[in-house]
Amino acid sequence: MINLSNREKNLIIVLISVVILGIFYTFIISPVVEFKKNAEQSFVKNISLLNKFEEINNEYKLVLAEKSRLSSASGMGTGIAGLVDEISKSLNIASNRTSLKEMPGIVQNGLQKITTEIRFEGISIQSALEFINRLENSNMTLKVKNVVINSAIKERSRYDIIITVVSLTKR
Repeated sequence: MINLSNREKNLIIVLISVVILGIFYTFIISPVVEFKKNAEQSFVKNISLLNKFEEINNEYKLVLAEKSRLSSASGMGTGIAGLVDEISKSLNIASNRTSLKEMPGIVQNGLQKITTEIRFEGISIQSALEFINRLENSNMTLKVKNVVINSAIKERSRYDIIITVVSLTKR
């Protein structure tokens, strides 16, 4: 056997220690650190995906609620003529209504867009505003698109009014 001096023995021990530490670092510490780094990146990515999914889910619920509201609120193929008659009679302006024209639009996804033009002659502004308010606050899916007010020929406090309403009905 070879006789080694204390110095050589110490150098061999140091060399073996360095090799063992290198192997330990390469096969144990480095993979653990890499795994931890990848896990953090994956966690952040998954959290952002989860937040995005939650936003999409909330948006879907809103769209679903709006769809069910539209489905329940729209009448089965009827326009707003009945509603206009009811409101104008309650405001005592039914005799002032000169025309009601419904112009059906395209049918899309089972809903039809109907544009209705309502003309009144010789009504007060207060009656017109109350009519529009009741029309908008009804349970039907409609929107007042346009209001034209002209001064009436007969009296100064009376007006000729044209109201354009867009409504949705099931088809």
